[in-house]
Amino acid sequence: MSDEKWTMHFKQFRTRTEVRSTLTSTLTTLMAPGSNQTVFPAEISGLSTSNDREVMESYGLVKTFCDSKKGNDRRSVAATIGGEVRELFARALDRMKELPPEPVKRDPIISAARLVRRA
Repeated sequence: MSDEKWTMHFKQFRTRTEVRSTLTSTLTTLMAPGSNQTVFPAEISGLSTSNDREVMESYGLVKTFCDSKKGNDRRSVAATIGGEVRELFARALDRMKELPPEPVKRDPIISAARLVRRA
């Protein structure tokens, strides 16, 4: 997909969780073996998308992988797949930046007086 298609793909989502969920499913679809024998590059096969920080770190891994390809390596299948994944992560991060952060869910605070046993 081109930049515009990825942008439109993520534009419909209203929360960062929805964006991450779609990023995960799209990435899984890209990695799934198709009719051809293309192998997903090992350097970027373990990308994490469970929270905002992992998405940013995974984008860094993909960007480093793509930037390391030089000369004829830039035309390889691995470089093409890496470029596609880099664009996917870049557009997902762009959309996540537009959305407000989600509230942190914490356990209720238990007062110390309740935790102390009485003799």
